[in-house]
Amino acid sequence: MRERAMESTETYKRPSRRIAAALGFFVPPVGMLYVARPGLAGIYLALTITVAAVKVFLLHGPAWIGGAVLLFIGIVCAVQAYRYARDFREVRRPWYSHGAGLVVVIAAFVGLVVGFRAFLFAPYRAVSGSMLPSIEPGANVIVKKWGYGNYGTYGMHIARAPISSEVSRGDIFVFDFPEDTTRAYVQRIVGLPGDRVAYFSKRLWVNDQEAARTRIADFAHRDRATPSQQFLERLGGREYRILIDPDAPASIPFAKAFPLKEDCTYTQEGVSCRVPAGHYYVLGDNRDNSADSRVWGFVPAENIIGKVQLILP
Repeated sequence: MRERAMESTETYKRPSRRIAAALGFFVPPVGMLYVARPGLAGIYLALTITVAAVKVFLLHGPAWIGGAVLLFIGIVCAVQAYRYARDFREVRRPWYSHGAGLVVVIAAFVGLVVGFRAFLFAPYRAVSGSMLPSIEPGANVIVKKWGYGNYGTYGMHIARAPISSEVSRGDIFVFDFPEDTTRAYVQRIVGLPGDRVAYFSKRLWVNDQEAARTRIADFAHRDRATPSQQFLERLGGREYRILIDPDAPASIPFAKAFPLKEDCTYTQEGVSCRVPAGHYYVLGDNRDNSADSRVWGFVPAENIIGKVQLILP
């Protein structure tokens, strides 16, 4: 009898209007589940994902627009959830709308989001112009993480494993900045472990082979009047654009002290390095306006986050 009474209290209790409104505002799909409206929960989930995707993939306007739309959705859902809780007439609440069932649903949703971002794909934002013209400052990139061993998201490191996917010269990767692993950098890998990489007189050499390049139309910058020379460079089967400022010096004047710097030789014409085992050499495509391996050194393999699959505006 006591067990039956406890079950009755748990399954027949009406939802709280305040909790319904709070869940509806902060997590609209969960708010609808709380008031036993799974169909609306699915609709709000689809709306939230759509707005977030549009914000990342398509939105060219101010960043606050996407946030304002999500805020509006949260307000609408909060009001709707409050009314459903107030007018609740169900005889028995579904398992997913209360107690442990609701906790399981929330945990499963959070787990899916975190797992997808940590192990499969995640967006990153390019902060600087070091990868112009390939990646504009402020652009988003979608990164494939599976197979690169550095699994984590939202500042959390979840798991580590050896790199099992291919890392090729010429590909763009996101990695933890060696000097501050809380910051993610996006640049192009030009040297693999054991390679001899040289950047002399503003030309790239890998294992004594010069990376072929062809001059194309100059690149006009948005924030300055002087254009940069633009080239198509070919490396490792990849062809991509790079920028050169002819008036900038060929030497690397601000090279720092970094681990294994003894594997590099600096001259007035540039730098030459033997890439150590378990490390990579990266360059920005905006060659005279990029702080990269020429300045702060090699990228350890464990710092690699993933390969850029898609570049978004």
